[in-house]
Amino acid sequence: MDPALLERQREYEARKARTKLALNLCTICGKKAKGPCKGCGTTAYCSTDCQRIDWRDRGHREACKKIQNERAAARAEAPTPPPSPPRDVVYGPAPRSRADEVRARIVAEHEAARVRREANPDPEPTSARRGARCPICMEDWDVNFSPALKNCCCRSICQSCAVKLQHQPCALCRSPAPKSLAEIQARLRRHVENEVPEAITHFAAAHLNGKYGIKKSSKKAAKLYKRAVELGNVDAMVSLASLYVRGDGVKLDEKKAEQLLRMGADRGDARAQNNLACALIRNDPDWSDMKETQNEIFQLALLSAEQGYTQAEGLVGGAYLAGIGGVPQNLEEARRWLARAAAKGDEGAKDDLARLDAVTAR
Repeated sequence: MDPALLERQREYEARKARTKLALNLCTICGKKAKGPCKGCGTTAYCSTDCQRIDWRDRGHREACKKIQNERAAARAEAPTPPPSPPRDVVYGPAPRSRADEVRARIVAEHEAARVRREANPDPEPTSARRGARCPICMEDWDVNFSPALKNCCCRSICQSCAVKLQHQPCALCRSPAPKSLAEIQARLRRHVENEVPEAITHFAAAHLNGKYGIKKSSKKAAKLYKRAVELGNVDAMVSLASLYVRGDGVKLDEKKAEQLLRMGADRGDARAQNNLACALIRNDPDWSDMKETQNEIFQLALLSAEQGYTQAEGLVGGAYLAGIGGVPQNLEEARRWLARAAAKGDEGAKDDLARLDAVTAR
């Protein structure tokens, strides 16, 4: 601190202490005073006798009046603050806050959300553990990709969320990420023992593809798929049907495969509907000798295509392009469906679309 400023502060403190001490002692006799003078506050007395001595003999009466007059003159010369504006007088009920407007806006938003839900209802979930859409990003399932199964809680999320959240604790049950393949196996086995169909299907796929350090075994995979089919899992129905078509791990049986695909198609699964249409087409690639089933093939492909399944979109576009499947030739519809499939990378749809462009260019 500046030495000069420090010295001034010390002088002020000393003066303040002296003033306080002076007002605590009688001005005449030096005894403890009862209080300062009520007029000027510059002197203090211990009794009325000391006050009379100061007022009569020492002339404090005139000095006290002079100090009071100077203070009154100083107050008179001080500027008078402007008067405050008059307050508005409101007659009737007090004005209400904006809380009612906020409540009305919230009610309107809830009503609009209800109308949207009724106009676009959620599709029926295929199982209790897989909802109508991804529970994290709330996007609809992409039927072209199987959802990712969390081995901790056996709930499904979309592939994009699975990529973003890999090596992180589960966003649904907060379980820590598995540290090894053995831990993943242990988690899946626990759910398999509890008869969770999604876990059984996923464990069967691990046996089929040799994932998580499990030895490849089509026979073991087929047994697990059958167990999941008995519990009503649609993915297991489609996967087991593909094993019957190839004769992988089970005896070749296309009738059994068709039965399983029909079970999945009846549940509204896009992959089962497309695979069933393809299974029916395999018996007659030109759709010529199957007059009684042409409409069924087209309807199955159309149901799958409306859900966004790429291969089915190509089938529907090809049917409209060739005028088969019980529908007349319609180049506009053919272009629309083929363009949807080609945008997703379907090579067959790209070839059909190129052929359609060549036909329309003539």
